[in-house]
Amino acid sequence: MAKKLQSAEIHKERVSDQIKAILKQSILDGHFKPGDKLPPEAEIAQQYSVSKVSAREALREMEAEGLIVKKRGAFGGSFVAEPGSEKMVDVVINSYQFGGITARDLAEFRRILEPVLAKLAAEKRTDKDLEEMEKCIRDIRVSIERGCPDQTKAIRFHRLIANACHNPFISSLMEALVEVFQKVLGKVPDLETAKIDIEYNQLFFEHIKNRDGEKAEAVMVQHFDTLEELITKTESVKKQ
Repeated sequence: MAKKLQSAEIHKERVSDQIKAILKQSILDGHFKPGDKLPPEAEIAQQYSVSKVSAREALREMEAEGLIVKKRGAFGGSFVAEPGSEKMVDVVINSYQFGGITARDLAEFRRILEPVLAKLAAEKRTDKDLEEMEKCIRDIRVSIERGCPDQTKAIRFHRLIANACHNPFISSLMEALVEVFQKVLGKVPDLETAKIDIEYNQLFFEHIKNRDGEKAEAVMVQHFDTLEELITKTESVKKQ
């Protein structure tokens, strides 16, 4: 049975914003849960005595924010989105691609963030985390031995460190950062840089495995000095 809308009073501010706020609060309150279908725009308009245009605009904005997903067909409609990192990834990638932020901006943020994550990962990692890190390192070494270093796997190792912190927000944030750096580093395959990077990853792995957070943190700080040089090289290539 379809769920009914909650009662609310509409004020004189932008109507679609008010409708959006009401629907968002309904989701936060648990009245509508992930996967639930929202009433159609006509029913929303009738419930709150507003136009269909205002109801449609509210739903459109909620979709843009990743709060709902729209499905077509006989069983389609607007559904409350499942929690996920997709929108965070989209925001960071779009900001990078359209010039809002640069690779250097993100690297500076990572320099602040990741030493702390390396230390936390050493504390909270599981055997499964170590297995995934080992596999990633093996794959990177194989690509280096073949003379075709896979820099995207090298940067993905940092996501595994974030995952080892076992904090969903940290994992989502790192996924977004990794997506951007994969685009940057993937354009400049460099065997020498890859060899240096894999040694850093090996050190991260050993210190995290030994639960030595202080050393993992210190190595991460050193790593970002190397990353700074790589970004400078990438920027010079783009200018040529």
